[in-house]
Amino acid sequence: MEEVPKFQTSHAILLKGGRYVMQLRDDIPTIATPGEWSLFGGMIQEGESTIECIRREIKEELSIEPERYRQLWYMDYYAEFEQTRVRTWFFEADISRVWAGHVLHEGQDAKAFTFEEIGELKVPSVMRKVIERYQKEER
Repeated sequence: MEEVPKFQTSHAILLKGGRYVMQLRDDIPTIATPGEWSLFGGMIQEGESTIECIRREIKEELSIEPERYRQLWYMDYYAEFEQTRVRTWFFEADISRVWAGHVLHEGQDAKAFTFEEIGELKVPSVMRKVIERYQKEER
């Protein structure tokens, strides 16, 4: 049996009117995937559950609190930037009702894209796989 990765994160597929809300990450070489479009989320803090993490991250990064999060699945993968295995927990939330009150606190931009438009963006491979899986299985 494989050991559970110590490095764990929570990320959310945020939907606004059926479109995927993505974050354009800061263009700083000291962060993972600088200058790429990605899902919102971050590292799980000690003593924090996966759902507590995603609630905190979305509030910190966008100043919004979706009515409901639905847990989807997790994915284990090797992260080049961190040089270790990572387990990322994925959630879904419809933010259509709260989007008007958002304030971007992290990243260069936040925009909503159709699935087809995401195909033209520079997106981390793990996040692209997650969006493709979601599109195929959940929509």
